[in-house]
Amino acid sequence: SSDLKNLQVLVGHFAPPGLTLAMERRSRTFGWGNLFGSFLPKVAHCEEMPATPSAAMEMPAEDMGPGPTGIVKEEPAVQFEMFNREWQSMSQQDNFDGFRIEAQNKVTDFLQASHTLFLGTQMRECGYIYQFGPLFQTQDGRTMLVARAGLDGGVNARLVQKVGQCWEMKASSNSHLKDPQRNMHEGSLEYTGSQRTFAAKLAFQGAPIVGGSFTQKIMSSLQFGGDVTVVGVNGLTTIGQMGLRWSQGRDIFNATLSRTPDPRSPGAQINECRLQYVRRVTERLSLGSEYKYSHPDRESGLQLAYEYLFRNARVQGLLDTDGKVSCCVQDFTGYGFSGMIDYARGDYKFGVVMHVLPQPEPGQQPM
Repeated sequence: SSDLKNLQVLVGHFAPPGLTLAMERRSRTFGWGNLFGSFLPKVAHCEEMPATPSAAMEMPAEDMGPGPTGIVKEEPAVQFEMFNREWQSMSQQDNFDGFRIEAQNKVTDFLQASHTLFLGTQMRECGYIYQFGPLFQTQDGRTMLVARAGLDGGVNARLVQKVGQCWEMKASSNSHLKDPQRNMHEGSLEYTGSQRTFAAKLAFQGAPIVGGSFTQKIMSSLQFGGDVTVVGVNGLTTIGQMGLRWSQGRDIFNATLSRTPDPRSPGAQINECRLQYVRRVTERLSLGSEYKYSHPDRESGLQLAYEYLFRNARVQGLLDTDGKVSCCVQDFTGYGFSGMIDYARGDYKFGVVMHVLPQPEPGQQPM
C-alpha cells in the first residue's frame, strides 16, 4: 500500500536502522497491529509469530448475524486497531514458497512445543528454515505466552495478561543475533469497556515510538475512533488516523482517514482514505472489498477478497488492481497450499504445508 511505502521511505531517510520494521508492523492494521497472534500454526519469518485467526472463525455462530428470532446482538466496543478485523482476516494471507511442516507436541495440558521446518524456500539464502518454541496458556485463558527461536539467530517472545474484566497488558520482544535491525521491544495497556476503549503503547527500535488510541460507541451499530503515533526521528514525527466502524447483521463497513509525512517532499503531508466493506453471505462464506485513495499524489487501488470457513480449515482468495492474485487453502489438521502471483513485479510463490498435531486423548475429539 502507499501508506506502507511512504512509512518505509520516511524511516529509511530519517530514522536509525531497524525502525522500518516497526512501522511496517504498525501499518498492517489501523494501529500497530496485534501484539499477540493465535496458537494456530503460521510462520513466515523467525521474527514473526503465528498470524491472527479469522475473526469469523473465533466468532460464535449466533454472533454471525440475526438469530432464530431475528434479533441481532449488539456489538461491543472494539479496539481501534481491530476495526477492520474481518477484512484483514481475508486479505492477509499466509503466502509462502517451498514445502513447510508444522508440528506440535503436547507437553502438559497447558503447554505445547511447536516446530516449523521450511524446505526449498527463498526466504533464506540457505534454502531452509527451522524454528522451535513453546505455546503456553493457563486454564482460565487469562495468561498466554508464545516464544520462538530460529537457526538464523532470531529469538522472540510475546506475553498477554488479562487484569480484571476490562484491562489487558501485552509485551513483545524481538531479538536477532546477526541483524540488529530486527531488535524491537514493545508493550501496551488496553482497556475495553462496553461503550468505549483506550490503548497506550510504547516501543523501541533504534528510536522511541509512543502511541495511543480510543474508541467510542455512538450508536448500537456505529463506532468512532482514532489513534496518534509519535516517532522520535527528525525531531518528532507524528502519524494520525481516525475512522469509523458500522456493523449491523451480516454487513460491516469501515472508513479510515490517515495523515502521514511525505518522505519525498520534506514538510509535506500525504492524506489517505480507505473504505472497506465485508458481507457475510452465510456463516461460512464472506466477501469483502477495499478502496483506497491518497492525496496529493492521486494514487488509488482496489482489492477484492473472499473467505470460506470449515471447522478446521479455510480458503482465502485475493485480487488486487496492482496486479496481484493470491489464494491460500489451510487445513489445520492436514495439508494446505499457497499460491501468489504478482504480475507487476514478476514474483511467483507456490508452497505446500503439512500439519502434524498431537494425538487426542481417549474420549477427546481430534483438533
